[in-house]
Amino acid sequence: MTRPRIVVHLAHEQDPVAWRARYAAGETLDRTPYGYDLAAGTVDLAWSVSHRERPSVARVRRALAARLGTDVVHAWRNRALLGSADVVWTHTEREHLAVGLVRATLPRRRRPAVLAQSVWLWDRWDDLGRARRRLFAAVLRGHAVEAVHSDVNRRVALDRVPGRRVVLVPFGTAPATGEVPAAGTDGPGTTPEVLAVGNDRDRDWDVLRAALDLLPGVTARVASRSAAAARVAVPGRVDVAPATGRAELARLYAGCRVVVVPLRGARPASGAPACGGLEAPRRLEVVLPAREAGRYVAGTRARLVAPHDAAALAEAVRRALGPGEATSAADVRARGLRQEDYVARYVLLTRALVAQAEIPAAVSSFEPVAEEAGLAP
Repeated sequence: MTRPRIVVHLAHEQDPVAWRARYAAGETLDRTPYGYDLAAGTVDLAWSVSHRERPSVARVRRALAARLGTDVVHAWRNRALLGSADVVWTHTEREHLAVGLVRATLPRRRRPAVLAQSVWLWDRWDDLGRARRRLFAAVLRGHAVEAVHSDVNRRVALDRVPGRRVVLVPFGTAPATGEVPAAGTDGPGTTPEVLAVGNDRDRDWDVLRAALDLLPGVTARVASRSAAAARVAVPGRVDVAPATGRAELARLYAGCRVVVVPLRGARPASGAPACGGLEAPRRLEVVLPAREAGRYVAGTRARLVAPHDAAALAEAVRRALGPGEATSAADVRARGLRQEDYVARYVLLTRALVAQAEIPAAVSSFEPVAEEAGLAP
């Protein structure tokens, strides 16, 4: 059987060349973006190219992308590559909406199926304005399938743009086998008790700060590049600074006692990368303030609290700092939340699209699926 040709279309400057440079500098945990290279043994894999551009051109492209909400120029530059694919994989709506617009300009025989993964689209849909909603709805109906990471987003997606295929794809980011960085050599007491990691817009730093104010004896580190995270800082007790690389991040996970993922609402996928730290050598407690996160942490010892409730978050952290067993790396593996499981779901989806078959239930299951998809363990 001929392997399907896949083009992974990612944001500008997230192609493997740029990503490997970041990996070599210790800035990322993955050798290639999001672990998609793990599928190389099962599909014919190609990647979008970040074309070189003058600074003035880059400013225009970024401004247009900000205005439209999707980078059409980057997709247009890759149109020949997109037209060579059986299926295009995308990572966010910023890519798949642009791919859909460019796809419509290609000859019908060269229009690939689009596996469109949405991350923030349904959070901001109602604020897009009527013209963009109509345009994007037309693009979405042209996609073969939309992938989302929570049941709530699937319900909203089908409510806003009905009559199409939208599938839950659990988002696993725990590093692939053999990719866990070694912990640092610093001894106990050199890392804080509480760790919060993350840069995306769904982090609720204000609630975390309020919760830490209720825990005056607790030390914490917020490893984030977000400007909003600076509000959490408390001199001498709560430090805010991004991790300098893989080694420091491993040391932080290994040394802390509690990982807190402060989310604004029911968006468990936003906290998934932070939970990848459960592969660190020490067993950890995780506090996730998100209702829909339940499916991501079922069967583990993670503690769930309601969003926006600083007192409840503080109490959960206080309890987590007490005695008792903690969530372990085995819990993450059992839930199918490692990178190879996430990529395997894309492989299973792709096979179904190419064969014009039903999407297998394993795509939406919170169980290990890498072996079923033929990905090496």
